[in-house]
Order: sequence, then structure tokens, then C-alpha cells
Amino acid sequence: MIILAPNRQRLYCFAMLGLRWVVLGAAFAVPSVGHAEVWQDRVLPCEPGTANELALTSSSHILYVNDCLPNGCVVRNGTDSSLTDTTSISATGTTVTMQPYMHGQEHWDKVIACVKKTFEPFDVQVVTENPGTISHYEVMAAGTSAQLNPSIMGAGGIAPFIACGAQRNNLLSFVFANQTTGIEYLCGAIAHEAGHTWGLSHSMEPLDPMTYMDLGSLKVWQNSDQVCGTDSPQNCRCFPETQNSFRYLRDTFGFADGLAEPVITINNPHEGSWVKPGFGISASFVSPLDTLSVGMTIDTGAMLPAANGVLAWNAPATISPGPHAVKVTATDFGDRTVVQTINVKVTASCANGSSCEAGFHCLGGLCLPGESYTGGLGATCEGNGECVTGTCSSDGTDSKCTGTCDMDASCPSGFDCINGANVCWPADEGGCSAAGGSRGTMIAMFGAMLFGLRRRRRTSDEASNGYSSCR
Repeated sequence: MIILAPNRQRLYCFAMLGLRWVVLGAAFAVPSVGHAEVWQDRVLPCEPGTANELALTSSSHILYVNDCLPNGCVVRNGTDSSLTDTTSISATGTTVTMQPYMHGQEHWDKVIACVKKTFEPFDVQVVTENPGTISHYEVMAAGTSAQLNPSIMGAGGIAPFIACGAQRNNLLSFVFANQTTGIEYLCGAIAHEAGHTWGLSHSMEPLDPMTYMDLGSLKVWQNSDQVCGTDSPQNCRCFPETQNSFRYLRDTFGFADGLAEPVITINNPHEGSWVKPGFGISASFVSPLDTLSVGMTIDTGAMLPAANGVLAWNAPATISPGPHAVKVTATDFGDRTVVQTINVKVTASCANGSSCEAGFHCLGGLCLPGESYTGGLGATCEGNGECVTGTCSSDGTDSKCTGTCDMDASCPSGFDCINGANVCWPADEGGCSAAGGSRGTMIAMFGAMLFGLRRRRRTSDEASNGYSSCR
């Protein structure tokens, strides 16, 4: 590894992606040889080309991936340039021909689709038609390492490496595509080569394109502090300690035009709803980029992360009654943060004989809002999530928020305990329903129809005498 003095504006060529001549999982197979070095680093001096060194953000945003079809690419030794197909990596004074991509159009289309997906977040235009004299970077994906230079046999790719804090347009790099059929390998190699021409070092992060690890697996630019190196930690060439490839490319090229903004939505509970202690919270996060972090807070409490990527939490069972603010915060790989906050009201306790205020019913030890409140006991509903009890039931005609009868099969005043279903249903006015009655015969809970059920309401006196009646 070459460490440049801070003020030296010298350009270097850096070899990348030495090919591993083994079968990597089921991704692809390549011929084995008696001795092979894996991803060997090779540093080659190049002409500095001072006139082409620019501020990094002023460089071209075009990445040309060249398959050298139909007749191969003629490459001459000289100053590195994608405009003239010259490279300092070939042997001095030579002119060589890189054989065209040999895996067919369908295979090529899959590789290019993968490369475009890899760079999708950024303002980088991946093209397969030669831009001609327009400034661009080029990865020549064709031929073998021996065709370019026999001294780099065993490499899977090679590219010029730039001085820190500078950029040089029109650099040419290589992926020796005819040495492997692995689509994700080639995709990652192309991204890796381009990354080096923009100043990125090798990474010890197995998911990042700049890594040497887990060859043949799909790579994605990682928004994380990555230790540099190949098989052991090394200094990051252009960064004080670690490098973050995603942020580096974002700062260099910016985001792609039209990249959708992230959206966070709290699905449950709903704004202004009444909830029980320990209530469940669920959310959804949509972004074209991967998720960096998601967390939930209640009021000013500590943020709870989304466990295993599942955006679901439970409030404490000991949460105090009254109003509370629920906030979910999410950040995507672009460091774009979105927040949604909703306000809920937690029900009070009516255990140990405590009374409930007007319009509330004591059931299950809690003061539940009545039918005049959205989602209250006896209120009209369409789904379980709308109800403070978490249960929306139907008698075949109406759907109401219901709750489980208390232990003595009793319900609050104005509700019947439905025999069999064991739920509190609003009582009929002016009498009782027999087993064949229209509403007493059918209650549906959670979408399942329960037939032949009889509505009954049991008073505390009747419970003590061991009998029931329909009121």
C-alpha cells in the first residue's frame, strides 16, 4: 500500500480484485491452477496528468462499461485515458488486444442491470455505448489479465488509483471478464474498479463492493464506518481512520435525480385513539435506499430500536393513564431522517373498586371508553385494530368493538355476555333474545362465524346464586 505525503499530487495505479481460482459456493466456477494468489495488491506508477486533476465533485458522472464487442479492444501502453484506450498498466511500448466479452448478450444484460442497481442511488450514469470524446470513466470488462500484461496474471481486475483530495477524469480500468462467468462477481468487480479510480480503498466490510471477502455475493455500498484492508486491517489511504463508501460517493456525485424521499408511517395505534397499558405499536418505512436505523420513543423516554428489522414495539404495561406521544424515527442509507408522531390516551384502572368517569365502562380492570368514542366499547368498527380492546365482532348485521367478559361472565351495564363467544355485546333494548333471535344467534370474532350462541347478561347477585337470565 502506498501512503502519499499530504501535499503530493502524484497519481498511482492500483491493482484490484485478483481472481480467486476456485468454486465460490454455487456462484461460479473457474479453472484451477497449481498456485494462485488471491486478490493480490499491485501498485504501479502512472503519469500524474496534472491538467486532468480536478476537485473530486467536478469530475465526470459517466461510467462506461465496455464489452469490447464485436472485435475486441486495442489497448496501447501510455498515459491512462478512456478517451484513447491507453494505459500505463500494460507492458511498456506494447499494443495489445483484449478479447471481447465471451458470455453472450443475456449474461451481459444481467451484469449491467446489476451494475446499474449498485449505482442506482447516485448521480452516476452507467452506459454501454462509447461516449466518445465526452469525459467519462471506463471499465473494460473483457479479455484476461495475461492479455493485458503477463506480469499481472492471476488478477481479476486492475485500475489506476488517484492522489487523495484530487480527481482525474477519463481513467481506464479493467475487469478480466473472460476468466469467470459469475454475474455477481463481475458486477462487484466493476463497481470495485470504478471505486478505486474515485479514491476508495479496500474494505474489510463483506457487504461492500470494495471488499475482498465473500467473493461472488451481491455487494451494496455501505453507510458504515469501514476498516480498510484486504485480509487484515490497514490504514485507509484517503481517510483518517475508517472510510464510508456510501457517504463518499454521495458527497462526490450526489443523489440520482428523482430519488424518492423516505416515508415513515405509524400504522397502529391511530392518532387520538384510546389504548390500554402495554399497547402495541407498529410502523412501516418505505425508501428506495436500505434502512440505516429505526427507533420508537414514548414521550421523552429512551429510543427503542427495531429488533431484527421488525418495526413493532409494545408500550410498558406500567405506563401511566392519560395522554402520551408516540414517535417513530427512521433513517435510510442516504442519512435522510423522517419522523412521525401520534398522540394517544391510555385508559385508567378501575381495579379494586375504583370508579370510571362518565362515558367509560369498567371491564377487565380498566376504564374503557364507550361507544361515543372512536374505537370505544360498543362503537362501530371494521377491523380489530380500530378497537381499544383489539376485538371487532359481528352478529351478522352489525360490527362492534367488544371485550372479553369478566371472570364471573359479567359485563358493564348496557352489555350482555354472549354465551359461548364470551364477549360483551351491546344489550338489545326492551327485552332479551332467545337462542333463535336475530342478533343472539350469531357473533363473528376475528372473521370466524360462531353460530347458535345465546346472549346473556349476568348480574353480581345472579353470579352468587349460580344462575343466569336474559334481561
